[in-house]
Amino acid sequence: VYFLLIGVAFLFVEIASIQRFILFLGHPLYAVAVVLAAFLVFAGLGSGASTRLARRRPADTLACAVLAIAVLGMAHVLLLAPVFEALGGLAVPAKIALSVALIAPLAFAMGMPFSLVLGRIREAMPDFVPWAWGVNGAASVLAAVLAALLAMSFGFRAVALLAILCYLAAAVLGRGIAAPA
Repeated sequence: VYFLLIGVAFLFVEIASIQRFILFLGHPLYAVAVVLAAFLVFAGLGSGASTRLARRRPADTLACAVLAIAVLGMAHVLLLAPVFEALGGLAVPAKIALSVALIAPLAFAMGMPFSLVLGRIREAMPDFVPWAWGVNGAASVLAAVLAALLAMSFGFRAVALLAILCYLAAAVLGRGIAAPA
């Protein structure tokens, strides 16, 4: 369930972000390229950093990462529109740089939950590692369709909020897994 929740949540945030950044960047192709590249690069950096951060206290690192995701995710939900409105007149290269800067902290934090718990699973229950990858991957595929359906009914803001709730629920489940026995 943990890997299902973070798989859904990650894609929900990405898809909601693509939609929001289309308006700012002025073209869907720019938004998809910038948002996906920024999320993948900075989530990868967050994943790599999580190993070092969690050496002493993996459960606390997970809690801090998810708290950062919740705070930064809410900031995106509440503040992106005014920021985009105020800075809408910038040139496209400046908008791209600003977009990457806005995405980077959130994506960095979003890269941590998967690797933190996967590392613990690898140590404690190595036979479950392929299941974790499989469930997370399947959730990602399903989340793409589900995000579109939910956005049509409730809007992309609701999709982003649901993603934050998924991360919070995952943190509750992951805390017991991430804590050493």
